Amino acid sequence: MLFCLAPEKATAEDQVYKIAGQKAFPPFSYVNQEDSLTGINIELMERVADETGLTFEFVPMELKEAEEALQRGDIDAIAGMTYSLEKDRDFDFSTPYFTMSDSLVIPKDRADEVSGIEDLRDAHIVLQNETPGLNTLINLRNTNFTLVTNQYNGLFMLWNQRADVLIGNKWTSTFFLNKYNIEDEYVVLDIVLDPADYAIAVREGNEPFRTTIDKAITDLKATGEINQLIEKWMKSDNEEVARLQHFITLLIIFLAACAFVLIMIYIWNKRLKVAVDDQTRDLMLLNNDLRQQRQRTADSNAFKDQILNNIDTGIVTFDLNFMITSCNKRALDILELSSTFNLQHSSVFMEIFHDDLFQSERKNVPRLLDMNNNGKRKIIYYCLNKMYNSLENQAGYLLTIHDETEKRELEQKLITQEKLHALGQLVAGVAHEIRNPLTSIKTFVDLIPRKFNQPSFQEMLMKHLPSEVNRLNRIVTDLIDYARPGPPNVQPCTAKELITMLAFLQVTMKDHAIDFEKQLDETMVFYIDPQQIRQVLLNLLFNSIHAVENREQKHIIMLMERQDSRYGKIEIIDNGKGMNQDEMNHLFEPFFTTKEKGVGLGLTLSYNLIQENGGDISVSSIPEKGTTFTILLPVYQEEGLLNETEYPGH
Repeated sequence: MLFCLAPEKATAEDQVYKIAGQKAFPPFSYVNQEDSLTGINIELMERVADETGLTFEFVPMELKEAEEALQRGDIDAIAGMTYSLEKDRDFDFSTPYFTMSDSLVIPKDRADEVSGIEDLRDAHIVLQNETPGLNTLINLRNTNFTLVTNQYNGLFMLWNQRADVLIGNKWTSTFFLNKYNIEDEYVVLDIVLDPADYAIAVREGNEPFRTTIDKAITDLKATGEINQLIEKWMKSDNEEVARLQHFITLLIIFLAACAFVLIMIYIWNKRLKVAVDDQTRDLMLLNNDLRQQRQRTADSNAFKDQILNNIDTGIVTFDLNFMITSCNKRALDILELSSTFNLQHSSVFMEIFHDDLFQSERKNVPRLLDMNNNGKRKIIYYCLNKMYNSLENQAGYLLTIHDETEKRELEQKLITQEKLHALGQLVAGVAHEIRNPLTSIKTFVDLIPRKFNQPSFQEMLMKHLPSEVNRLNRIVTDLIDYARPGPPNVQPCTAKELITMLAFLQVTMKDHAIDFEKQLDETMVFYIDPQQIRQVLLNLLFNSIHAVENREQKHIIMLMERQDSRYGKIEIIDNGKGMNQDEMNHLFEPFFTTKEKGVGLGLTLSYNLIQENGGDISVSSIPEKGTTFTILLPVYQEEGLLNETEYPGH
């Protein structure tokens, strides 16, 4: 039998490969009625030919004959051989495409005598030569067996009662039993014996041919064609399983339908009984429900009264004519009144009623009332809200009152204490910072009478005295800027214009081998004092340079992007030594610094300048990881919107 590709794919130089197939090994390989080889193995090799463009000639042989022919080189491959270590020494095997295993075929009248391979010690067994199950028989010390060239001859011996058991693969056995209509006389036991890989065998050393077949089998596995091929040839078993599954499915459906009918009858009876019981019980529970409802209403009213009279908020309700309908005890306490009548006619309510809060467009807005009651100041926050009934129609108003007097007094005390504490720190810092340069200047002044004529002293005097004076001047200048910063000259300024000062830092960045990256939204326009904000950015960048100077890898990133419609965001990120929580708590305090030669006014001044420009600054830091300063600044808007922008520094 010759199989080749279409003429357009073939050439005169094509080699014809001889492929051996077993004569009687259905459904894997056998000679059909047209006297040509067919089966799973043959169709698989035909598809390999389609995949590779090779030309195959199929030669029917017995397995032993085919093995000898392959060793001599008379053929190029055997289509289907069970893998074993012994055969691997003589042949090369392709990727396996099936798992072959042997089963037991016994007469039906002996089915109860055999349950496993161990029951065959005294039986006469017939099996194909070089079957994997042969090793199992030898291990059982069974020497009463006959070897045949193919499984058909073995089944013929079993049929003629010349053997007790046949060992062979169940698919071939089932094929012959069905073919000769003797399937009812024998049983194929589903006992798996010595499973082994089933593959294409080529001559030892013919690596190119084996590799070509391997690739084709792998591709056919990937596309699912091998599984389809096997299912096609073994469909008889699958059809039997499918018929059984179909029968079971119909049986389940029938039983489910019967169960459903019985359940529905049961449920219907139960529902009728429950309906009768429910009607009887409803009549009995109706009176109890009415009684419990009255009790719940009374409990709810008492509960609400307890809540209203024990919360810290004063609550007063009005009808649509602003007549008081209810109030809690806290409202009377806040206003220092004894009864609701006094509340209705109090001067406080008269003032509230005339306030623009009660104009319809201003309701639901909290307001502040600062009043003087008999020489005692009282600060009250109040808010009026509409009340609605269950039909969502307005039924009146709800007034909430909060006494903020004590809170405001405590806040004022804390602010005073904080100012005194800051003043003490400021005085101590100024004294400490000024004392050092003054000490140096005094030392030089004391030495002038004795060493003035010495050139070395004059040189030292000219070198150090101006620097100390400059240091004093810098401290005083920073202190003045901190105490009385000039008002900002706000104007539109693009992000690109704002970073022109980076040119001054290029040399410093380069000298310190710092990797500096900037990412800007060049369309963003700030509304700030550019000079003041440049001073802030320079100060923060110098701090970042100082923070990364001892790091092996030095990175500083500046980001400018829009935060929202009103503010733009600037972030300065470094991978420096970072700060702990205690350092961040004091970061913006005057004269607090982590630098050996720092004054400690830079960040304080930067904070004030940002506040003066209507912005805010925050910091996040992780020790040994780095620090991020985040600045929010107003962006330029339309003229009408600019008039509404509030700047905290103004």
